[in-house]
Amino acid sequence: MTKMTVRAKIYWIGGSPCAGKSTIAQQLAAAYDLTYYPCDHHFSRHQQQARPTAEPTLSRLASLCCDEIWLVPVAEQVARVQAIYAEEFAMIWADLCALPQTRPILAEGAALMPALVQPHLAGPRQAIWITPTPTFQQQHYAQRTWVAHVLAKCTEPERAFQQWVARDIAFAQIVNEQADALGLQRLQVDGQRSLAENRTTVARWFNFVQSIIRC
Repeated sequence: MTKMTVRAKIYWIGGSPCAGKSTIAQQLAAAYDLTYYPCDHHFSRHQQQARPTAEPTLSRLASLCCDEIWLVPVAEQVARVQAIYAEEFAMIWADLCALPQTRPILAEGAALMPALVQPHLAGPRQAIWITPTPTFQQQHYAQRTWVAHVLAKCTEPERAFQQWVARDIAFAQIVNEQADALGLQRLQVDGQRSLAENRTTVARWFNFVQSIIRC
C-alpha cells in the first residue's frame, strides 16, 4: 500500500476539553485562511467505520450503555480513551490526506495526542497542546448544559458526571506529560488570561502574521 502523505502544511492544536482550543482554532482558521479540521466533527463517522479487528475499542464503544461508559473506574476510562484515539488517528490522517492541498490545514481535537502527532511534525512550531488546570476544567464543565443530556440514561448521573470530570483531568495530565517528554509546546489555561490572549499566544507560536483578530 502506498503511504499517504499531506503536501499542505499542517498546524496541530491538541489538548483536552474545556481549554478553549476549538474556539481558538475556529478563529485562527478564519483569520488566516486555513482549512479547519475539527476532529470531534468526524468522530461519529469514524466510529461507524471502525472494524472490530482493526479498531476494537472504537468499534465496541457504540455497544456500551451509559453506565458502562461513565461508571467504570476512572483509570479504565482513561485507558479506553487513549486506546480509542490511537485507533482513530489513522482515520484522521487519512482525512487530512484527502483534503484539498491548496492551503494550510489546521487540525484540532483531543484525539491529537502528542505521541501520535509527533512523527508527522516537520518542526516544533507546527503544534501546540492546550490543557486546562483541574480547577478551571471543573468550573467550565459545570456550565455545559448538554452534559446532562449525555448522562440522562445513567443510573447515577451525578457520580457519572464526577467521573467524567476526573477522567478528563487525568487525560489532561497525560497530554501534559507526553508533550513535556517529547519537548513539544503546550499552553495551560487557568483563567488568568483571556481567550483572546491565549489565541494570540497560539498564533505567535505558529509564526502567523500579527494581524490578530479582535473579538
